[in-house]
This record gives sequence, C-alpha cells and structure tokens, in this order.
Amino acid sequence: MAGKALIVLETPWWTPEINQGRASVLPFFMGLANFVEHFSVYHSNFYEREGFKVALLDDLTHTREDRLYLYIAAHGLSSRIGGMGNCSGVTLTTVLADIGDVTRYKNIEGVIIGSCTIGGNIDKFKQALIGTRIPWIFGYTCEIDWITSTLIDLAIFEKMTTLKPADLSDREKIIRAFARSLKRFDGNFVIGKKEKRNVALKNAITLVVKPRGSGNVSQDNTPALAELLGW
Repeated sequence: MAGKALIVLETPWWTPEINQGRASVLPFFMGLANFVEHFSVYHSNFYEREGFKVALLDDLTHTREDRLYLYIAAHGLSSRIGGMGNCSGVTLTTVLADIGDVTRYKNIEGVIIGSCTIGGNIDKFKQALIGTRIPWIFGYTCEIDWITSTLIDLAIFEKMTTLKPADLSDREKIIRAFARSLKRFDGNFVIGKKEKRNVALKNAITLVVKPRGSGNVSQDNTPALAELLGW
C-alpha cells in the first residue's frame, strides 16, 4: 500500500498514583494523522527489551505503508531507555541494534528518540546509521519537559514527511527540513535541565544525518542545523 506511517513505541510515563490519566503521546500524533493525507499511526507499548523487540516487529509486520518513520517515546537516563518501577528498561545499544536489524526489509526514513539525555550518545547515534538506509536520527541531550518535547517531535515529523524519497540522499535538504520544523520554536526557551542547570532548546538537541547513497557518511549535523536556525 502506498503511503506513509509513523510507528510509535511508548512506555508508560507515570504510575496511576501519579498520573491517573496515563498520559500518552498518541493523541498528539493521531491529530497529525488526521491532518496529513495518506498518513497512518501505529502505536504499541513496551516495558523491557523483549517487549520492545516484539512491539517493533509486530507493528512492522502489520504495516502496509511503504514509507515509515519511527518514534520511541519513553523515559531516558544516560544510555538506557524506558524503565519505571520494577522495570529496568532497555539499553540504547540494544534498541539501536534492533532498529538496524529491521531496516533490512522495511523502509524507515527517520527516527526520533523522545527520551531524556539519550541524545548525548552522539557516537552511538552515528554508528547506528552505518550499514542501514535510515537517513537521520534525532534526540535530546538533557532532561526535557514532556509537553514541550512532544510538540517539537510532532513538528519535526510533520515537516519530515514532506520530503520526497530523492531528498533523503541530500544532506542539506534533510537539515533544511529540520530547520523548517524548529524555526517555530525559540532556541533560548529552557526545555529542561542537566546536572541541575537550566538547558535551552538550542543546547538540548542532537541531529545525526547519513544521507542515502554510496559514499555518504554519518555525521553530527547539529551545528549546521543551529547555524541555519541562527541559534
């Protein structure tokens, strides 16, 4: 089936005692699905490694669209994703390896890891794109505000889905699409904290790009993005 789809893999954010409504990013992205034509959203929850892998493979198996985007929405700490209560979550290395495995038979056009601090693992992001056809990966380097980061992630996917397949072979076009997404936000807005110090949005993001095509390399293009934005 021709079309685009976002696969959302999410862990519960808070226990029922803290958040009875059990907040989820899903309603935000269902709004995007209603706004963008020929765009679907698939959503699954996971807790630990096996659950993540099952959720990823299950959604990919049942996805008929030929252009896919992946969004991991979970708590993050250092290089670990998810985890709450007695659940330890999943290591970033494992998550990236599982994503790399599925690119052998599915067309994933970009990944956002919406987790605190995970974007600080720049070398792991760069390595993860090598040997895959994933052209970009985005994340956050500090503790982040839930609502604000969700809106930013929403804005990014809204713009990145406008790229044509040929654009994914062009580093500049990918970075410019990100700039169009983020120019709607104030780079000086305090989005979170790192070691108890306030962190502005312009210092809280990581964008690693490896355009499709022979000879293209995996690079941290966060500085180029910030320059385009005037941050």
